[in-house]
Amino acid sequence: MTFPEELSQVPSRPTKRARARWLSLPVALLIGTTATAAWADDVPISDAARQHFQAGVNLLQDPDGARYVEAYREFQTAYADSPSWKILSNLGITALKLERDGEAADAFAKYLAEGGSNIDADERAQVERDLQTLRAGLVKITINSDPPGATLTDERVPEAGGTVVNRYGPLTGPTALGIRGGRHRMTVSLSGYKDAVWEFDTPGQGDSHTFKLNPVPVATGGNAGNPDVGTSPSTTAKRPVPAGVFVGLAATGAFAIGGGVVAVLASGKRSDYNTANANIKTKDDQDNAKSLRDSGRKLNLIADGLFAGAVVAAGVTTVLYFTRPTKEQPATATSWRLSPAVASNGGGLFLSGSFH
Repeated sequence: MTFPEELSQVPSRPTKRARARWLSLPVALLIGTTATAAWADDVPISDAARQHFQAGVNLLQDPDGARYVEAYREFQTAYADSPSWKILSNLGITALKLERDGEAADAFAKYLAEGGSNIDADERAQVERDLQTLRAGLVKITINSDPPGATLTDERVPEAGGTVVNRYGPLTGPTALGIRGGRHRMTVSLSGYKDAVWEFDTPGQGDSHTFKLNPVPVATGGNAGNPDVGTSPSTTAKRPVPAGVFVGLAATGAFAIGGGVVAVLASGKRSDYNTANANIKTKDDQDNAKSLRDSGRKLNLIADGLFAGAVVAAGVTTVLYFTRPTKEQPATATSWRLSPAVASNGGGLFLSGSFH
């Protein structure tokens, strides 16, 4: 079993012998008795470490292309469980592919130091040259966030190819990073705070930067910045609608409906009058017709008055609505009741309500 060809295409161009050393590492990990013998002088290798290492190898051999991000995490997990120097070469290669140059340099340096005489002489010479080249372009900076706990996203735009993105954190204190020179955009994010951004070209060696995070403003009338605090049921408004508007709307409707009801009654009285007037034979018939005529006129006057009241109420309501002041006002609850009333000589609607 070998790694895919892409794994050997690192910028350092390792020698054929060095490449063969890196590509043969899974064999030492995956063959039971052989692995035990090959790693007898190294730290004990747990089953979990072997599984994570193999998962990393499988990700590098993905038919759709090597998945370096996932493979890097698997090699990290394997090394954290069983810190063998033989995992470090794979860890360094994937870190280098991801442009996590500081971590790649650390991995290669530990590989050389801990592997010692177990590393082939030609391979050692090649890795030392590669490490020297890597360190020559490595820029070390220190990043911090205030308050701590933020996540850092580093985006580098190379001269050719797509944007390279790496994430670090949470930043619990000053964090040393080794980055590749070029144009960078660093963004830190922390819940409850606005993102902070630092854009720069290659910084000076040893530069440091602290991201000062500002809290997200709390929305008026709510607690957007503090989800643990409940919102008061009595909210405020910039231009609250005054109670007079609701009264005006109710009065307009009441007058209009009342006018309609009375107008219908007046029309009935007129019809009764016309019938009675056409059949006058006695003085009683004449008096009855006159009474019906007078009742109809009264109802017409009442209807006209109610319709006029509706027009006036609508006008007042409109003025109150469009001239309402800007101020804070607790929400109010209102209840209304319309009660129709009809009598022999008239009718209408009665409005009653309450505020609480």
